[in-house]
Amino acid sequence: MAIIIRMPKLGLEMEQGTVLEWFFEPGDEVSEGDKMAEVESEKSIGEVDAREDGTLRQIYIEEGEAVPPGKPIGILAAADADISDLEAEVEGELEGEAQEEPAAVEASTSGADAGSADTQEAASTVSSGGGSTDIKASPRAKKQAEELGVDLTTVDGTGPMDSITAEDVEAAASSSSESTESVKASPRAKKQSKELGVDLTTVDGTGPMDSITAEDVEAAAEASSAEETAEVAQTGSLRYQRATAVADPAVGSALLDTTEAVRSAFEQRVTIIDVALVVVSAALADRPLVNATYTESTHQLQEPQNIALVAESDEGQDRTVIPDVDEKSLTEVVEAREERNGDGEKTPSFTLANAADIESESLLVNQPAVAGLEIDPSGQRAVPTDDGVDLQPLVTANLTYDTRAIDSSEAEAFLNQLFERAGQASELILGSYRGKE
Repeated sequence: MAIIIRMPKLGLEMEQGTVLEWFFEPGDEVSEGDKMAEVESEKSIGEVDAREDGTLRQIYIEEGEAVPPGKPIGILAAADADISDLEAEVEGELEGEAQEEPAAVEASTSGADAGSADTQEAASTVSSGGGSTDIKASPRAKKQAEELGVDLTTVDGTGPMDSITAEDVEAAASSSSESTESVKASPRAKKQSKELGVDLTTVDGTGPMDSITAEDVEAAAEASSAEETAEVAQTGSLRYQRATAVADPAVGSALLDTTEAVRSAFEQRVTIIDVALVVVSAALADRPLVNATYTESTHQLQEPQNIALVAESDEGQDRTVIPDVDEKSLTEVVEAREERNGDGEKTPSFTLANAADIESESLLVNQPAVAGLEIDPSGQRAVPTDDGVDLQPLVTANLTYDTRAIDSSEAEAFLNQLFERAGQASELILGSYRGKE
């Protein structure tokens, strides 16, 4: 038996579902009940389970791409089954979706802004030169583009709704490589171009018969760096990226249950952000590269944890810097937040905010700090059960970071450590009082 795998409907108001992860690849054998994929809609996450044994024959919606509920995302069938009719049906449905609802698709696949979760994107805003363009590309394609040095704005997509796939990126890289090979350049110049990330097709050669020399490549790299520096000076902007992680249900429960427990003891004075401060403090101690500033072209680690709390007020964004958070008990953290008696003269080494308290799209990071964290504890995860659907806590975290100081691997490591510490929230709260009795 062959079946079309469809995007499940996780809620009555669901308009789009995004594939977060496929757990099998085309050609893999699947058993009935296996979790084949994880999908997301708004603030709910659900699973797509196999209804029968078979082989995952096709994947039509890659990780990061979105379609309305009920639309095909793959095909499950026996390894030797003829699925040509199903393939035609799927392609017809997806093509019809692209033609009938271009406005809805464009809305669901627009690039990230400072207030949205990256895991809900079907596409990303990719910066190129002095501006940014909305590009529909799967996460695997974006990763491939980064590894191969391919500019996504130059790639034509062949995936669903003209999205860019990893295969499109590889083809573009191959084409670019062939173009580069035809360029007249010395071996040293070609090596230099790879090291400096310079596209040889954009370099004017000054060598024999207009060939490109290593000196030409170095000059092109210096010119590009100078243009970038001038742009930063003019706009006051820096290179920032965002990393997103979703906590396991057990971790989300631990964070929320700990907050409720201490709220009872403190007569409702404690908020989720107070508990998060203690958790973040422990994670910063584990990953000190994130508790830092970037000044005078130098990544400077900061020993004190001067954490800025950011929330919206009638006057705009309200910022309170809580100094030496790692030396404070939960009670002292609560008092500092309530009385807003943080030290305004202190330079923040990190920033923390509750997503529910931030409405503007301004940059969360307080310069010269290198990172800022936005926690959203309000979501719910829909998990299918034998009796229906079980709603579990869904806690997400977005880390905005300065790429001059922190790379993506360090950002990911910090978020992993954050959730590991969040699972120990109750122990960390008790530990904050040691030596203060």
